[in-house]
Amino acid sequence: MFSRTKSTELKFQANSREYRMVLVAITGLTIGAMAFVWSDIRLVGLAYKHQILTKNYHMLLRENHLLQVERGSLQSLGRIQSLAKRKIGLKEPDSGQVVTVFLKQ
Repeated sequence: MFSRTKSTELKFQANSREYRMVLVAITGLTIGAMAFVWSDIRLVGLAYKHQILTKNYHMLLRENHLLQVERGSLQSLGRIQSLAKRKIGLKEPDSGQVVTVFLKQ
C-alpha cells in the first residue's frame, strides 16, 4: 500500500478493491452518524411539540374552568327568576293557582 521512492517520500498506492473497502467504510460511518444526528433532531422536535401541546392543554383547562363558572352563573335560579320577571313579565303565582300532584310509584 505504501512505497518509498528515491527521495524517501512515502506515497500512497491502492488498488480498486481497497478503494471500494474505504468507500464502504466511509459510507457506513456517514450513515451511522446521520442516523444518530437524525434521532437527536427528531427528539428536539418532539420536545418542542410536547411543550406547545402542554401549553395548549393548560390554556384549555383554564378556559374550561371559566366556562363552567359561567354556566353555573347562567343556570342559577335567582338569575332565571329575575330575567323571567324583568324580560318576560312573569310574576309569582297566587296561592290558589298552585296545584300539587302526587304520583303513585
